[in-house]
Amino acid sequence: MAENLTIEEVSYPRKCEDMVQLLEKADREGRLTETMTEEFLHPFSMQALWACRKYFHSLPETVYRLQETGNMALVSARALLASMEGQLETAREYVKLLGETPHHIKAADITAKDYIRLLTELVMPYTTDNQFLHIVHALREINSPPVQSLTLSAGRPGILDGFRDFTRYAGKMTKYRNEIEEILRVLYGKKYKGIYEIALAEWYYQSNDSFHALLLVTGTIPLMENQQDIQCLFVAMALQMKILLLNGQMQAAAPLVKKIRERVQDAGWEEVESSLNALEAWSACYDGNREIVEEWLVQRAPDEQEQMCMTEVYAYLVKIRCYLFTGKYMVAFVLANKLIHVLKDGNRYMDLCECYMLSAIACYKAGAMEDMCLELEQSLKIAGRHRYIRLLADEGVYMVRMLSVYRKRCGADDFTAQIMDAAQELARKLPDYMQSPRDIYEPLTVTEKQVLQLLAQGLTYHEMADKLGKKEGSIKFHSSGIFKKLQVKNRQQAVNRAVEIGLL
Repeated sequence: MAENLTIEEVSYPRKCEDMVQLLEKADREGRLTETMTEEFLHPFSMQALWACRKYFHSLPETVYRLQETGNMALVSARALLASMEGQLETAREYVKLLGETPHHIKAADITAKDYIRLLTELVMPYTTDNQFLHIVHALREINSPPVQSLTLSAGRPGILDGFRDFTRYAGKMTKYRNEIEEILRVLYGKKYKGIYEIALAEWYYQSNDSFHALLLVTGTIPLMENQQDIQCLFVAMALQMKILLLNGQMQAAAPLVKKIRERVQDAGWEEVESSLNALEAWSACYDGNREIVEEWLVQRAPDEQEQMCMTEVYAYLVKIRCYLFTGKYMVAFVLANKLIHVLKDGNRYMDLCECYMLSAIACYKAGAMEDMCLELEQSLKIAGRHRYIRLLADEGVYMVRMLSVYRKRCGADDFTAQIMDAAQELARKLPDYMQSPRDIYEPLTVTEKQVLQLLAQGLTYHEMADKLGKKEGSIKFHSSGIFKKLQVKNRQQAVNRAVEIGLL
């Protein structure tokens, strides 16, 4: 138990459960402020910070305005928490309590307070690119230790619980390799080389060069394993799994998920547990495994009805997919648009592009083609600006269907042609991707739906004819159409199938 650990026995960052128990005990004993001031001077996980958010909200504001080092660490943690909550203006106000960062930072003048502020500003979504580079330069001058929690993944920052979106730099990775590697060296120390290789592999993949992406990431995985860098190893193995799965190697997905889970458990790195569970649910959507999807939705997925956490963006995006896969189109649309609102404020371009795309799929599945075109247009604008080809093409059959409608109404260009070609190739390999049970069967007409409702009530053909004002022969004709479309032989089977796929 956390409350029984001595200082010598504590290993930081503490496990989330231990941190919660520690603060619960401190709160009961009336020493919450002192305990938090001490604890958040040490490394902590984002998961633990989120689990303890009620204690940060309960602290008097005067605590954050004190200038002792421990209190400044609390201010930094409070700013991070506000950013996780999607409250960027609040985060900015807390960072201001740590002072103002000058345009020209002199490394020789940096105090402990300045250092805490710089590390906090480094990951804030509102920090400009120029300010970010100035901070990196200052950290290099003072030979700062690596910022272990910072995320610089090119293709999926959310998978590492990142705040800033670095995907807009991806196209410059080969042209400015030396400069980017130097930034990574400052931030990650000797691990910088592998991180660059993973980021470049993700960029190759987004540019629709799966072969070179796979070569690069496969060669980098042993390096990450040797360095015991579980976060970056997770991204590398997740990308390897995605490339294999989307190239028709379905049998490779499950063993890789198992292998990743074993690495995470061995390292005791609970921060990536949520993303790992979401990754497994994502692969199940492609594999058509409804049991895994349903279990994740009920047992492990984040609840969007509670306070949304911005370090769970990847899991929320997977949840939208799972809603689409299980036929919950309206719920998927609502969650997508709720997420779009907060992603805009955080300048999360890749996530925003994906969210608009998933919203478009929800509209398509619901038969709202005008709305589908509007949502897809927003996604295409962002994708075209940053060359997110695979992000859209990986939707396979649904992207083919949506682009077919969109291009007839809005016109075609070279970029949409590239996406269409890649999506058609994937659709041939994985024709059943994200097919909800209802999608498998031909849609019923309005009259057939009315007849189906009456079939479920147990009415005879004669009774149904009277109720609908039609001839009995017409009712039998529509019933026959229902049986054919639902691929059943009689009325009871039709009712059972309709319940199974959500028509009743």
